[in-house]
Amino acid sequence: MELQGSVEKFQLSDIFQLLSACRKSGTLGVQKGEDVIMVYFQDGNIIFAHNPYNRLRVGELLVKKGILSANRLQKIMQVQKELKDKKRIGELLIIEGIITRKQLEELVKLQVEEVIYDLLKWEKGNFKVYENRFPTQEEITIKISTENLILESVRRSDELERLKKKLPSFDTVLGLAPTEDGREKDINLKAEEWNVLTLVDGQRDIRKILEDTKRDKIETLKKLAGLFLAGVVEPVKRPTLEIKTDRLEKLLEQFNRSLEKYSEE
Repeated sequence: MELQGSVEKFQLSDIFQLLSACRKSGTLGVQKGEDVIMVYFQDGNIIFAHNPYNRLRVGELLVKKGILSANRLQKIMQVQKELKDKKRIGELLIIEGIITRKQLEELVKLQVEEVIYDLLKWEKGNFKVYENRFPTQEEITIKISTENLILESVRRSDELERLKKKLPSFDTVLGLAPTEDGREKDINLKAEEWNVLTLVDGQRDIRKILEDTKRDKIETLKKLAGLFLAGVVEPVKRPTLEIKTDRLEKLLEQFNRSLEKYSEE
């Protein structure tokens, strides 16, 4: 897949959805000025993300979180240099009992999520997909649902005007998006999002959804934007009005019979 372009023309959330739906593996590189973000995908799931020019190493991450002191980290790094059988810092930390692998994975997951949340705010820049290519061999990788990341990034956003621009026209009818090739989506919706989802029936347009909601319209719009960007809902063709003629034909028959009876009299 040779996919590249500008963020102005292609929303990053759409690129994420495409890679997820096609279950692609490889790296999505995005550049804005001097900032570069690399996102690693494996079978459509995000497994890692980082800024190659501003990397936060595992040891530095633990120091930042207060789990490990800077002095202790320096000693472990010295041990690492002296070992003949080279081991990564994270592996040594686990061996030393300073942290468990599960704790380390959770910290990396939080760091990756923050990188993605920041990336999804970008409205300018260029991107390119490097299929089946990974610039680095990472010590710790995780598995994160693309849809959940997009939803959470919208939940955190308070820029209503920016979100409105990402939605189609308010005259657009929305319906539930089908899954790709039977692929199950790992999406964790909150109660407020389920409430909005009940109004998405393939009949209402966005304007009608906002009219019919009993909740705050701005919050409803925000939830709707999240569901749309995460690929949970999508535009559908506006249903045509079916003219039911049965009742009209019966009325005409009754009228004709009455007219005939009146003529006979």
